[in-house]
Parts: sequence; structure tokens; C-alpha cells
Amino acid sequence: MLADPAVRPLVEETYNALNRAVDTAINTETPPELTAALQNNAFIFSGFKTYHSLSEVGLALTDADGHVKPFDTFRKDVEAIDARYNTNYLYAEYNHAVHTSQMAVKWHDFVADGDRYNLQYRTAGDERVRSEHAALDNITLPPSDPFWRDYLPPNGWNCRCDVDQVLRDDYPMSDPETAKAAGDACTDEPKARMFRYNAGREMTLFPKKHPYLPKGCGSCDGRLNLAYDPKREQCRVCRVVHEQQRRVEAKRLYDRLSKDSKYRGVEYDPVSGGMTAAHVGHNTTSNNAQVLRWGMTGADLENEVQRLLFQSGHSAILCDESKKKKGRTLPALDMQLDGVMMDIRSITSKKRHYGSALRDKNKQLARYNARSDVRIAADTVCLYFHDGSMYHPSKITNGVKWLKRQTRHLQVKHIVCVVRKEDGSADIRLHDV
Repeated sequence: MLADPAVRPLVEETYNALNRAVDTAINTETPPELTAALQNNAFIFSGFKTYHSLSEVGLALTDADGHVKPFDTFRKDVEAIDARYNTNYLYAEYNHAVHTSQMAVKWHDFVADGDRYNLQYRTAGDERVRSEHAALDNITLPPSDPFWRDYLPPNGWNCRCDVDQVLRDDYPMSDPETAKAAGDACTDEPKARMFRYNAGREMTLFPKKHPYLPKGCGSCDGRLNLAYDPKREQCRVCRVVHEQQRRVEAKRLYDRLSKDSKYRGVEYDPVSGGMTAAHVGHNTTSNNAQVLRWGMTGADLENEVQRLLFQSGHSAILCDESKKKKGRTLPALDMQLDGVMMDIRSITSKKRHYGSALRDKNKQLARYNARSDVRIAADTVCLYFHDGSMYHPSKITNGVKWLKRQTRHLQVKHIVCVVRKEDGSADIRLHDV
């Protein structure tokens, strides 16, 4: 259904409305990863919203006895569906997107300051405030308290509550258990429980348990368009939506980077939807580059994996590795793949498992995440297999088990394996740690 070109404008109209909501909160200081995540969620939500509304239109063709309705009756039913989804629902969804975007941006500012300040829950303070929300007014706790994991506003449709930083000495600290009980009571109704999430922490506009989304989607973020069950209709819908969104983002990125002198080799493939670019500060050559296997250096293999990802329809950008602070080069990561920051490791020899490679990349992620200018922690590693026979899922699984035994501070949560096939194309696999 959503793959039909005639349906695409319906998805885009909803997305444009929700994206305008995101734009109200975004500023020059907003981490690009957060902006991309919110925009992506807006598109996914728009796709599923369109899917549900069109499904209702299809059901409206026949009456309870299975007979085709007269056209005038069908038209009135469709108009009612349109008004419900694209006026009533969309009004509340737009307001929610505005609020969650603003809170997501504020949350990342709060996190940057740590527990130096407390956070205070504040209602709008007028007669329209719901009694259950009024019970949360003036709750004061540090950002690290679990309360904010579930009860950062908005806590319902058209919620107008806010959270602000306050000096620790200016207001008494609330009792965490009492605060949690008030939060539970505020969102205790079945339809309100889905609002128990933190938009900034989870980098998402809408709750994962929203009724537009089928069961199971709450634990699947469709990372890199790889995580889906082809037997489930909703997963097939999600794959189509992700594919459309990826193309939209890739074209938007191409339009921006092709005009940016800091990037070279900027290309966009309208057929596959792939986009590729490299920051001028990326290390692509080295005077003492070690030739590994196959007569290739590490930079050669890095360029090859980027090309394979581009040909597979992904956005692969080699990142700036030249930033310095006080004369010292800062730790950097190699690539941004479909908006996800990651470091690349080429596998050049057969081993029992790839734990040592993951350990090295885990250390690099830790160094990168410790940078003062990194506001969203990176958690993904890309393993590249130029020789596809070296890839085996069990070696990844065993490597992860070994890594967990070896390190106390696990940074890696996702592993993208790019496996070069004999025909020169790539097989791309996603492993969760």
C-alpha cells in the first residue's frame, strides 16, 4: 500500500506538518543526531498513520453484511475518516510533536550540565491543568533520578507541563518515592501509560507504544533498515516507510553537503537512494600506511566499505578526524551511516572470534564519547569483511561474549557487519550486543 507512488504524497503531507513542529525546537546548538532522530521518527509515525487511515478507508467500502456501500454513503464515511485522522488527531499530534521536540532539546542541555542543577516539574498553573498533572507541580529532583526517565513532559495529549533547571539550594529536594507514585498516578489510565518515556533520552517524538505501531515495535527501532520480520505485515510496512525516509534524508543531505566546501566526493544515486561524501579532515592516506592483505591499506578498505554501502542504498559519510584541542588531535570515529556514528574495523584474518577487534573499537568509542563536545554517545561498530568467508555469525556472538567478560564499561551496543560478496556487492547484517 505505502509503496504505491500515489500514496507517497499523503505520507509527506503529514510528515511536513510534524517536521514543522520539530523545527520549532531545533537551533544551531542542537546535536545533528538528535535532529535526525526526531525527523526520522516523524516520518515513521506519518507512514503508519497513513497506513491506518487508508486501512479504514478500505474497510469502509463494505457494510456489516459485506455488501458494497452506495457511493454517497462511502464518500461520507471517507470524509469522516479524513476529518478524524487529518484534523482532530493531527491537531493533537502536532501539539505533541512541538512539546516533545522542545523537551528533547532541553533534556540534552540538562544532561550536559549533569547534576549541578536540579530539575523542577512545572504545570501551566491555570484552571485548565488536569488534577493528576497538578500533583506533579514543583517536584524537584536531579536529572539522574529515575523519575525523569518516565515522567518528563508531555504526560498526555495536549499536556502543557514544563521542566526547568533550578539551583540546588533554592528548592528542597522531593522524595523520590513520593514523586514516582505521583507520576504513576498521572499516567495510570491505560491510554496514558504510553506517555511514560523521555523524548530526549530516547530521541523520539512519539511513544513506542502508540496504537499506530504494532506490538513488538517498541523494542525495534528499525536501525539501518535491517531489523524487521518479513512475515509480519506491519514490519513490511515499516520497511517501506524506512526506505522512503532514508531516501528523503539522503537527498536532503546531498543537497546540503554538495554546497559545503568542507566535503568532497559528494554523490547521490537516485536509483538506490545511496549518498556518499567525505569530510576534508578525514584521514584517507598516510605516508607510512601499512599494507594489510590483498595489497590494500586500512584507508583502501575503509573507502571500499563506504562504496559498498553507497551502492547498497545507504548514506555513508567519512567523518572529520582533524579536530584539535590545545594542539592535540581529538579522538574521532570513521563514519556516519544513515545518521548513526560508528567506527570501522576491517577483519583481515580468520580467528575463533572477533572479540579483540570489538575490544579495540569499544575503547575508541569510549575515548570519543569522553569528548566534551560529544552530546550523544556513539554505540555502534562496523566490521568489514573484504573476504566474505571470514564472516560467521557465531564468531560475532562469541566475540561479544568475550568482550563482556573483558570489559567493565561496555560502549558497543550494535555491530554492523558489511560482508563483501564474490560479485562485488555487499551483504549487510546487524547484530545487537
